[in-house]
Amino acid sequence: MVYTTGSQLGFNGCVATGSTTVNDISTKATLKGEALRSAILDVAATLFIERGTGGTSIQDIAEALGLSRTAVYYYFKNKEQIQQSLTEEVLSAARKLAGDTVARDDLDPVTALRALVTQHADLILSRPAEFRVADRTEADLSPKQRISVQNARRNVLENFSHVIERGIREGVFRMVDAHVAAFSLIGMCNWSAWWYKPEGRLDRANVAEIMADMAVNSLLREAARRPEVPDVRESLRLVREDLDYLEKLVLSDSK
Repeated sequence: MVYTTGSQLGFNGCVATGSTTVNDISTKATLKGEALRSAILDVAATLFIERGTGGTSIQDIAEALGLSRTAVYYYFKNKEQIQQSLTEEVLSAARKLAGDTVARDDLDPVTALRALVTQHADLILSRPAEFRVADRTEADLSPKQRISVQNARRNVLENFSHVIERGIREGVFRMVDAHVAAFSLIGMCNWSAWWYKPEGRLDRANVAEIMADMAVNSLLREAARRPEVPDVRESLRLVREDLDYLEKLVLSDSK
């Protein structure tokens, strides 16, 4: 696989584009520190997706970057540690972002949901290869790693569900199954790891904003149906309005 420079990493590094060959530049000379570690992860992610973790060796990763195995071992002691970094780190970041947003008392449900979707989508759009690996190679993880990944995903789902449920209680979101709605919105974000192209017409901030708008607008109640004050009395007022309207329709049809 040929690895050329690309915008996924934010530096002149490594994005898969073809069949396997050694990079035609000295990666070792141009990449150092965290940049080289990121390059190793990006190349490993592409190879894991293409060949599976069982079909990828440290030697394969090193050759794709024009490095020696020793250089790769300097950053990762084995292939399993690379896989762990690719899966656990990005999902832990997603969990922290969602948890920090839900913990904020100053955000109303609409603002909180917009923030949840925007930051989750932006994280995926900025690290798509890692999300693809987490999605495709979970079966190859150790039991401990698999539990960690599943817990992170569950926590993100719970935070999305919590915000949606709060919006329903306060009358700003429609009556929906909060769990299903949360799954749907997270799925919309996750799928972007497969179709988003950094060199495309819109940058990732624009794409994340579009997804956040879609998420909020899919759940908002009509303006006239949102209670002025989210309490029982206001909800009863809306119910009485509905009953009065229904009565008029029934009486009108019976004449």
